[in-house]
Amino acid sequence: MQNRTDITLAEQLAAASDWWRDAGVDLVFSDAVVPWLADPEPDEAAAPAARAAAKVSATPTPQREPRLCAAALPGTLEALRQWWASADNPFASAAARNLPPRGAEGAALMVIAPMPEAGDGDLLLAGAHGRLVANLASALGVDGGEVFLASALPAHQPLPDWADLGFDGLGAALTQLVALARPQRVLLLGSKLPQLLGHDPAAPPESFSAIGQVPTLTTFAPDRLLDHPRQRARLWRRLLEWTSPA
Repeated sequence: MQNRTDITLAEQLAAASDWWRDAGVDLVFSDAVVPWLADPEPDEAAAPAARAAAKVSATPTPQREPRLCAAALPGTLEALRQWWASADNPFASAAARNLPPRGAEGAALMVIAPMPEAGDGDLLLAGAHGRLVANLASALGVDGGEVFLASALPAHQPLPDWADLGFDGLGAALTQLVALARPQRVLLLGSKLPQLLGHDPAAPPESFSAIGQVPTLTTFAPDRLLDHPRQRARLWRRLLEWTSPA
């Protein structure tokens, strides 16, 4: 008759480990040096590829040139107006209608929007955005014929990269347009537009106050104003302060 209970393999290993631990042998010693803090030796086969990759990363990236050279801009208002919607304008779109600025030289008020409305036909700002501008001008006592309408981009774009457009020289085109149109005042409808004109991106857009010598006021884009009555009311108060005699 056998009274011994079967012992599992796990129990046998645990018992052996306990025996060695009780004997004072609980560590493994080796005479070989292990480089714990050293970098692993590179694989000889992969070394040429690694060196090539390092060489490529060390090669300076060629500097991208702006798309627009300010010296190439037309020197008259009519020529610039035609250029604005032509294929010569590097910011023109091949997929959407390009619309030029409209208005007379020396207007009492020049309004610059970020881009044409999505539903604009033959005229810039002919929809809800244009009605907003007309209402603002009327409230200020400015006749509709005394408003010069322009947009930074000649065509509607869903998500323009304003920082990239500024690098490419869009601000130079706007500056030339203001200089040739000679308005008495400029209203910028878009908080990103001052950056195109050299304003510090870290500074509040509302602190941008002039394009050249022309007094300028910056507010939100038309969509934002139409969706937020409080912003329209705040703009109205700022407009009254801006146009009141000193």
